[in-house]
Amino acid sequence: MAFFFGEIMSENAFKNLINPSVVKKTSQIFHETYPSFNRKRFEKISQHLSELELKQRVLLVTKALREELPQDFLSDKKILEDVLATKKLSGFELWPISEYISQYGTEDFDASMDLMYQLTQHFTSEFAIRPFLKINPQKILQKLKSWVNDESVHVRRWISEGTRPLLPWGGHIQSFITQPATLHLLEKLKYDDELYVRKSVANHLNDISKHHPELVIKLLGNWIKESPQIHLNKIQWIKKHALRTLIKKGNKNALALMGVNQDSQFKVGALKLNQKNFELGDTLEFEFWVESGSKKSEHLIVDYLLGFVKSNGEVGFKVFKLKNCKIDSGGKIHFEKAHQLKKITTMKFYSGRHQLSIQVNGKILKSTSWTFNP
Repeated sequence: MAFFFGEIMSENAFKNLINPSVVKKTSQIFHETYPSFNRKRFEKISQHLSELELKQRVLLVTKALREELPQDFLSDKKILEDVLATKKLSGFELWPISEYISQYGTEDFDASMDLMYQLTQHFTSEFAIRPFLKINPQKILQKLKSWVNDESVHVRRWISEGTRPLLPWGGHIQSFITQPATLHLLEKLKYDDELYVRKSVANHLNDISKHHPELVIKLLGNWIKESPQIHLNKIQWIKKHALRTLIKKGNKNALALMGVNQDSQFKVGALKLNQKNFELGDTLEFEFWVESGSKKSEHLIVDYLLGFVKSNGEVGFKVFKLKNCKIDSGGKIHFEKAHQLKKITTMKFYSGRHQLSIQVNGKILKSTSWTFNP
């Protein structure tokens, strides 16, 4: 089964997915399939793991594997295939094989694509394929096109996920950012029976929307018009998730495609916080109500924005989804939310007066401030 990279763990648990026990296990399995594999020498890398983060640990294991294998990619491929066939390694334990292909297989296109095809059915090959896309994108896209109807859901998902312009952890594909080249693949996958695949299609379109918003809006509009009734719910789901960044930005055309009338009148009641002063680890709880001034029921997209003080004293906003719903004419809906103020590796907090704003259908209608001492 492929690994879901959306899973969240604590920082320490995350990097420790590659640990001395995994190194020993990897060593044993490689030795079983390739007796010339020097276990003693390979396992010495365990003494360096504690000082490294996850990706560096993966690179260390990959380099050590390279030293123990024949260093001829076709020969290496046979050994790696035998290891995969044992099914004794799984999840992050297989990441070094993905990295091995990306580092040492770029001169052997057919062999590498075949090995990635096998690997992605055990562990995602979305990272392994990135260097190949930078070298010869059209050749890769042509090969992936031949697999869009593959019986493996993991292969079909890989076709979309591996070619995302802005794949998290995978680096950007600049040529795809400048000129989207993958829409023909997404067209073939949009009606896939598996949500696992359609979610990737939506994330892929969300990536494209950050540089080509109107292209994505037009494409989704066409998909809705052309979709047979039996598949319409699939396209509606893709639309909602593909437009999430544009919705947060209040893009008028994206909101219109979601059925939102930006001219509708709404009133937001008092924005109440559970306290005014917060520390790291506290939970920011807030509540408010939205009242409709429209003469008919309306679609409502409610988000909240947290404005965090930056190092230069300015405030930078991050938008969070709250709720999509319908509101009756003259109706009133109560909202409440609890947001934990926890440490995250991608952001540094600073003391000062922060902000909380409520955004309704792309417009900020209510704001307040709160003090944070992280």
